[in-house]
Parts: sequence; structure tokens; C-alpha cells
Amino acid sequence: MLRHPIVLAALAATGLWLCQFSAVRFLYGGNWTGLFCISPRMPVPEFLRTEQLYLFPGSTGYDGQIFHLVAHDPWMRRGSPRAITGSGFRYQRILVPALAWTLALGRDEWIHAAYFAVILGFSFLGVFWLARVAQTRQLHPAWGLAFLAVPATITSADRMTADVALAALVAGFALYAGSGSIWRTTAICAAAILARETGGLIVAGYGIYLLSRGEIRRMFAAAGAFLPAAAWYLFINHGASRSEAIGYLNWIPLSGLLDRIVHPAAYAIGGWRGEAAVLFDFLALAGVGLLLAAVARLVLARRWDALSAAIFAFALATILLSRRDVWEDAYSFGRVISPLLLLVFIEDLPARPFAALAPMALIDLRIGLNIGRELEAILHGLLK
Repeated sequence: MLRHPIVLAALAATGLWLCQFSAVRFLYGGNWTGLFCISPRMPVPEFLRTEQLYLFPGSTGYDGQIFHLVAHDPWMRRGSPRAITGSGFRYQRILVPALAWTLALGRDEWIHAAYFAVILGFSFLGVFWLARVAQTRQLHPAWGLAFLAVPATITSADRMTADVALAALVAGFALYAGSGSIWRTTAICAAAILARETGGLIVAGYGIYLLSRGEIRRMFAAAGAFLPAAAWYLFINHGASRSEAIGYLNWIPLSGLLDRIVHPAAYAIGGWRGEAAVLFDFLALAGVGLLLAAVARLVLARRWDALSAAIFAFALATILLSRRDVWEDAYSFGRVISPLLLLVFIEDLPARPFAALAPMALIDLRIGLNIGRELEAILHGLLK
């Protein structure tokens, strides 16, 4: 039974839901909006003032609080863009909020449940597609459960970020690009760009690969994946505020990563927790180093296929990634580089499956330290 990808995916999604249910029950007093990690300082449009939101005192919140607003107002008609700093940039990542709004039939009272369902749905798809990839490589489909270790999956389940959608679509790309299905691949790429703008790196790498093989018609078909995003970006330029200048990249290679290593974070917590946080920070950064070393090995081996082309595109972006608040914690850079982590894992899966998990495992250790207090509270609640 555990050889069926659908069964594995269903078990994985059920397990994630049980984790969320436990967190809501024992940490947030049964209020599911606690998963959005909303700051008291987050502006709330008038139409949402009657919602009983769980707020985190003294916190600046997390990205889930923004996607919560977007899901209630995806077409920018009810004032949400005015509550979001750089709303033009935030609204680019419309896929998850728009799917939640559609599933809820646009009804505010159903948005939360629909949003959680979409996150779990992409977790299901990620495990399913990764299990299918393992099957195509003559491996046990249970390797699909490794999708649960992708930082984007963990952070999306814990804080309702939309990154799990891109990670799942990357797994779908690996499956269908390998099979040569250009239309399925293009559809997945189009959705990936709407999930997060970095999804465009998949199309860039894939397009270069097709061009190198002289498959010009297929290249233009793949480039069509940009059209839905281009249309959406034109639309939001009329309804959202201009994006704040966001300098994510620096042409000095590895400047962001090296700056983070040279300037370790200072934590207010003292004792062994503070020391452990710094140590696990360096372990997570070592995971990034292992990841880039794996990419370098592919370059030296002159690996060139649809998957490796996407890997090289994401690796270049990671090398040039310099924005400090991205590198400041494993939650941030872990979910940003999740597509690269997953692609390298898939590429290395047949030859060295356990070694391929090492970069993700090191980053997950740091993320696990972040949610350790939540687990303690849940266990305490269960044992009461």
C-alpha cells in the first residue's frame, strides 16, 4: 500500500494537518488564525475588523499575515493593497491566495479554511510528484516523503507562507520535463511564476536547455509560461501601490552568504539556547555550502539536461542573493532556496539519496530549533 504515491501523499498531508491542529489547540487556544503569525501592528482593512484574529504581541509578524489579506481581497477592490507595504511586489505571488479565494467562493468566512486546504493540497502534490519521480528512477516511492523535509514545506505549514506551492511545482517540473511533456511542463512553469516570481528561473533554465538542443518551437512554447504572469503584473500595476525597491541581488558572488557568516546573529535569549541558536545558524549555512558544492560537482561533470539547467539558474541566483533580511535566519533563506534544494536532491537521488538530504537536514535543524518551543508547549498540553 505504501508503494502508491497517492497513499503516501494523503498520509503526509494528514500528518501535517495533525501537526497544525495540535499547534492551534495547544498554542493558539483553538484560533486557527494563529497560523498566519499576525502582528498587532499589521493594518486591518475595515471589512476584516470583525474577524477574531490571533495576534502575536511584540512581534512584527510573518509573510503569512500578508497572504491572509491578499486571499480576502485578491482583485484589490476592498482596500487591502493600502494595508500592505510594497503591495505591488506582494501581489505578484497571487497563486495561493487566489486559489484560496476561489475555493472559498469569495466568501470571507470560508477563506481561512480554504487557505489551509490549499497549503495542504500543495503539500499533497509535492509528495505525490516527488514519489512519482522516484518511481521513474526505479526507487521506492517513499522517497517522496522527503518533500516534508523541504524548508518551504515546513515554513508554509507553520506560518502559512506560499512557498510550498513553488516547491511542489518544482517537483512537478522534474517529473514532466523528464517525460518530455511540453504542455504539462509549460502549465506547471506558468503556475510556478504566479506562486513566486523566482519560478521564472525554472523557465529561464529550461528555455536555455531547449535552445541548446535546437528545439526552437518547444522553447517558444515554454516561454509562453511567462504570459499569465505578465498579464497579472500589468493588472496589479493599476491596482496596487508601487513596490518598494527590493535589492535582492548583488553582482559580487556569495556576498550575502559571506556577510552572514562574518556577522553572526546576536540573540536576546541567553544561556544554552542562545549558544545553540548561533551554532545551528552555522550548521544551516554549512548546508548552503554543501548545496553549492553539489551544484559545482554537476558543473564539473558537465551534466546537462532540463533538470540541471534549472539547477544552474537557481544556483546563480543563490550565489548573487545578497539581501540581509533573507540571510538572517533559516526560515527566510531556507524557503527562498528550497527549489534549488529540491532540484539538487532529485538530481542526486539515484546515486546518493541520503547524502542528497544533508543540505536540507542541516537547514531543518535550525528551523527545528525555532519551533522547538512550540513542540514543548504541544507536548505539555498532550501530557496534561
